[in-house]
Amino acid sequence: MYEFKKVQELGWAVLVAAMTTALQVLVASDLVAITDWRAWAVSLGAAVTRAAAGAALAILTRRG
Repeated sequence: MYEFKKVQELGWAVLVAAMTTALQVLVASDLVAITDWRAWAVSLGAAVTRAAAGAALAILTRRG
């Protein structure tokens, strides 16, 4: 049975968001060429939302 742990799930959300951003940096790698940082903010928000959805599914599907 899965035991939900808030700190670990929060850490996972932060890790996924950070890795998504880091991968985008590796792909773009020319920070001067980035003119619209809003797209980066949206990507970061999407990564956090995805990780939060995984945590929510873990809570909703646990039995006990």
